Amino acid sequence: MPPIKRGRRRSKSPENNRKDEKSKALVPQKPRVTIAQAELDDNSQQVSDSALVPFKVAMPDASIYYIPNLTAPRAASEWYDRLADLPTWYRPTLKVYGKSVLQSRDIAAYATDPSLTVKYSGTNVILHSDYPPVLSAIQLAVEDKLGVKFNHVMLNRYGTGDVYIGLHSDGLENRVIATVSVGAERTFIMRHRTLKGEVRRWKLENGSLFVMQGDTQRFWKHEIPKEPKVKEGRISLTFRQLVF
Repeated sequence: MPPIKRGRRRSKSPENNRKDEKSKALVPQKPRVTIAQAELDDNSQQVSDSALVPFKVAMPDASIYYIPNLTAPRAASEWYDRLADLPTWYRPTLKVYGKSVLQSRDIAAYATDPSLTVKYSGTNVILHSDYPPVLSAIQLAVEDKLGVKFNHVMLNRYGTGDVYIGLHSDGLENRVIATVSVGAERTFIMRHRTLKGEVRRWKLENGSLFVMQGDTQRFWKHEIPKEPKVKEGRISLTFRQLVF
């Protein structure tokens, strides 16, 4: 993994991290301008390419794919460096149980439709519609691999293993969530809501692609736990289909 030092901010206190894990799932707000039907049709597609069957994970009540090598580690590290230099990173203040809490992770967000708005934990996400070249290239690689289109991407920057996200599920509006991981390997855990003992773990590799779709969010929660031994940074890019 690359020794990440550029563009990194120190994580906030453990108290902020604990509060951060309670933040609500990403929820899109109804846009003022209706999204064109053609775009809705594109964004309603699911991953179904038979060539991806070897990457499908057998899990009850879920449709999951894990592709460990969307790109080579060297290219992924270059993506990390270029993404870390984006000027759109910021750290939002969330509403948690009525209190304002500074999130422990830096985020950056983009949408193909300028009319789309996204909100979570009482906070409007700052969206940009002018995709930088590196982000366009990554999205193209993901869409080519999966055979589906995406209209939104959220970037999360985990400065070290002390920065994490607690157990949660995303809104059902997220028809397909495709997560590209670059930088340090981090553990990803999924837990079934009702089936005891149904827990799955992965080490998300540098340059990997993880896909959740269908009813996965209805039945499973997921998290990135704290890992103090991890001293390098990770950036995740969650490409989403936000459909109303």
